[in-house]
Amino acid sequence: MRRDAKRSYAGVLTALAACMALQMTGFVMVLPLFARRFESFGSGVEALGISAMAYALTGILAAPFIGILADRFGRRPIVLVALGAHVLAFTGYLFAASAWLFILLRGLAGLFTAGLVPAMNSIVGDVAPQDRRGRWIGIVNGGASAGWIAGPLAGGLLYDRFGYAVPFAVAIAMACGALLIALLWIPETHAPAARSIRLQSSWKAEWQALSARSTFALLLLITFGVMFAWAFIEPQFMFYAYDDLSWTSSQLGLVMSAYGLAFMLGEFGLGQLSDRAGRRPVLLIGLVLFSAQFAGLILFRDAIWIVVSFLVAGLGNALYDPALSALILDITPPEHRAGLLGIKSTAGALGTLLGPALLVLFTPSTGPRMVFLMAAALVAMLAVAAGLLWRFPPGVEMTQALSAAAPVG
Repeated sequence: MRRDAKRSYAGVLTALAACMALQMTGFVMVLPLFARRFESFGSGVEALGISAMAYALTGILAAPFIGILADRFGRRPIVLVALGAHVLAFTGYLFAASAWLFILLRGLAGLFTAGLVPAMNSIVGDVAPQDRRGRWIGIVNGGASAGWIAGPLAGGLLYDRFGYAVPFAVAIAMACGALLIALLWIPETHAPAARSIRLQSSWKAEWQALSARSTFALLLLITFGVMFAWAFIEPQFMFYAYDDLSWTSSQLGLVMSAYGLAFMLGEFGLGQLSDRAGRRPVLLIGLVLFSAQFAGLILFRDAIWIVVSFLVAGLGNALYDPALSALILDITPPEHRAGLLGIKSTAGALGTLLGPALLVLFTPSTGPRMVFLMAAALVAMLAVAAGLLWRFPPGVEMTQALSAAAPVG
């Protein structure tokens, strides 16, 4: 690869990481303050829950369709619309005059921002060489992880000192900064010619394409299962920490921050492992390490050992997530990338929604450790499922097969 070409795509993907860092920092900065906003409207937990559901449901419904639009009309318009929607949403959150207007704004935000991550990961697939995709997905996602670590602390400090207007104003400024970076440094990476290619198919190509689709279905199952496992234990974990372990809020925050820090550092430093060692083994190892948090909650009561288990789990998340996304890019033709990544986002969001709902059914008859054990068993089964990826041909062969077998309308 020529050095100037390498520098060019590295600059685009670095700009993507910066966009994600700014956008996510602003988003997470104001997220914990939504409860304060609803209090100012005279509303409570119910209204906050409805707003969260409105955001999640519109995002779930919109992500696949917006991904298809990114495949048909280009990545850049979707990225710019999503980042612009964040600017408008944060502004609306600041000036909303009622709880129902706030809920409406959250629903619209979920609708118009759902395509951001699929479009950005599709840009990685468009410009990064296949043997560097895992690395750059890790770097771009690492920018978002940095926001998850810095945002809540910054938002809390600003709120305590200045009230809710200042953190919302800072979030708006960060969203504007992300939009400006995208306008200046993120070009269109999906050429129109790539959307009109029609190739002849053969029986062999059809069979290989079916294998690729089976791989994609398995990756969707893993995405759903991982998000479901965490969402399933999260409410129980909070009460278990306070009621059974007698933790303070600081101890609980330390555990969550440890996970986030390990995840961020792991994505920056370990995302490239799947490029070198292969997607399947890194995905498998990542899932096994991810289950350490459940094992720690089952085996230990000492906060230090639980922190260690969450550190290991964060590193596991940093291993399997770039490997999984890179594998989807490997087996997907350019004209279908954003749409299929949108379906991946929907699968994860469904897991996040259904996990707490199922927990409600099990809570009356099971204790906390049984809940943690069930989550650990689910992730173990996902790891076994990941082992089945040995059955499928290499990613490049499947990409070519799927391109041949799936004409573009």
